[in-house]
Amino acid sequence: MTLNEREKRRLLQTLQEDPAFLAQVRSLILPAELVQLPERFAQFASQVMAFIARQEEFNARQEAVNDRQEATNARIFNRLQRLTDDIGDLKGHVAGRIAREMSDDIAESLGFEIIEQLNGKDLRQMLRQQKPADIAPGARRSFYLADLVARVEEPDGSQLFIAVEASYTADERDTQRAIRNAEFLTRFTGVSAVPVIASRNNDHAVQQLVDQGVVRLFQFEARDLQPQ
Repeated sequence: MTLNEREKRRLLQTLQEDPAFLAQVRSLILPAELVQLPERFAQFASQVMAFIARQEEFNARQEAVNDRQEATNARIFNRLQRLTDDIGDLKGHVAGRIAREMSDDIAESLGFEIIEQLNGKDLRQMLRQQKPADIAPGARRSFYLADLVARVEEPDGSQLFIAVEASYTADERDTQRAIRNAEFLTRFTGVSAVPVIASRNNDHAVQQLVDQGVVRLFQFEARDLQPQ
């Protein structure tokens, strides 16, 4: 049966005004899967939103865990760094003490004979007599705390100083202190001074200065640094 234009308009109007009738027509025209699709999509969308909410909650908790872990890692790293620095300082103090105890060996290995070992009081008095105004307090204190300063004699009888900085593994800071202390000694006394590194190991920069003859080297044996 074919509908005329008037009947078509009435049918469309009925479909628009009667939801129940529209549903009946839809069920007749469309497969069941398509009829149920809006409801299923709504359910799927609800599930997706619930999953997103749970994921966001999980992410927030994980970020909090990560923040706590990062803070913990930072504290551990700082403690390890302080421990490493403390061990380095301790090794430096031990190396300095051993250098002073082995001053004769150090001088002899360099071709000198030791005459006098100067202590911090001697160095302080030396600097005070000169009254230099251009030396910063930090450099003054570092000079007073030199690991080893000694007056030595060469085979021909001429005298000079050795300025020794000691370290288990010498780095550029050690060479800088040794060179600076040697310069101070020459400046304050007019006597030549030789910068010396006493170490078990050297980093690349130090080894270059040793190879170039900028500083002299006394190398500790393993047994020298063993506790007695």
